[in-house]
Amino acid sequence: MKKGFSIKDIAYIGMAVALIESCKMALAFLPNIELTSFWLVMFTLLMGWKALIIVPIFVAIEASLYGPHVWVIMYLYVWPILMLLTMKFRKNDMVLFWALLSGFFGLFFGALCTPAQVIFFIHPTSLDMALKSGFAWWVAGIPYDIAHAAGNFTLMLVLYRPIRIAVNKLNTFSH
Repeated sequence: MKKGFSIKDIAYIGMAVALIESCKMALAFLPNIELTSFWLVMFTLLMGWKALIIVPIFVAIEASLYGPHVWVIMYLYVWPILMLLTMKFRKNDMVLFWALLSGFFGLFFGALCTPAQVIFFIHPTSLDMALKSGFAWWVAGIPYDIAHAAGNFTLMLVLYRPIRIAVNKLNTFSH
């Protein structure tokens, strides 16, 4: 197996980041309905481990557009969790499996982000207050996590098969 990134890999990475960012902007008016999860799964299935480089590039673009905040830290570890799960189950080709995985990821997105919030809230005199604040932050976001889950599930259910077919053709065509 060759090490490093090929020109094709670099082209896929650029295309992936552009597609994720443009889809994110197009759906920004819908709270927590996004195609980022979908595309990260699809590009991980296409590129394997090399797709992990997409996340820091995407996050850097997001931070340059919206300014840095605690979400930058969250994105840098939460999105790779989805990609690692994708790698673990990459041989599974059942639409319902990917829709459920994507839906559960959306449902638990806030919980996965909470550790960064807790660290952000830590005050030298009160770890207890940071934990309570982080918990309150997560609970307040549960309605958005439910929307995130429903959106992820539905988008994966509808788009997985046609995009997977296109990705397989892209892989076949480019070899």
